[in-house]
Amino acid sequence: MALVLDLIGGLFVGGFLLIIALSATDTATTEFYNYNSDAIVQQNLARMSDVIQYDLRKMGFGIPEAQKATILNISQPNRLKFLTHLNSDPDCIVNISGLSIDTIVDSVEYQVVPFDSIDYYDTVIVTYQVRRRLFISPNYTSDMSIGIIGNPEAFRYLDQVGNPVAFISETRMVEVTLTAYDPRVVLSTAWIVSRLNVIGNEDFRIRELRRLLRASYWRQTRLISKNLKR
Repeated sequence: MALVLDLIGGLFVGGFLLIIALSATDTATTEFYNYNSDAIVQQNLARMSDVIQYDLRKMGFGIPEAQKATILNISQPNRLKFLTHLNSDPDCIVNISGLSIDTIVDSVEYQVVPFDSIDYYDTVIVTYQVRRRLFISPNYTSDMSIGIIGNPEAFRYLDQVGNPVAFISETRMVEVTLTAYDPRVVLSTAWIVSRLNVIGNEDFRIRELRRLLRASYWRQTRLISKNLKR
């Protein structure tokens, strides 16, 4: 009888220790994932910002003075299209195989479009895809996604002193704003539930959801176009 009790006690203690070990491992794994997810989100925002800045610096490059007014084709909060010349000279041609030198104007376009929506009780958050379209004469076209953001409007058009413009012709700089949600919000409904202490209180839940679901990370850049200033 004593042997049976010892076995039962040993199994109980062993099971309890196993549960503690698994819980500790799960907690450590979760924290490691969350830390790295945060870092990845911020790195992705930085990478998107670098790509957009790299393109915006080409705005109006090689465009004749007579076509200055048409450099900025589309200037909307969620869409930007401009003219540039990416294969006009062997010293500055973009690194794309098969391109030939010519005198035909090229274009770069960015568009922010809905990507996915996530329901949290009384609230829905929407993520957006930043798409980049590159057209280089005579027949090269590239259409790709450069990342996912949380704001539907990424572009603002400013004059020389930084005020919003009334007309496209007054634009001298472009302000780019990119935001992202906390990855725990996007990936884990359980995490949201754990933060809503009074889930039965509708007013509290809605207020808390709005607080939790706001964009957690952001990156903003203003870039003056030398070719729009001329």
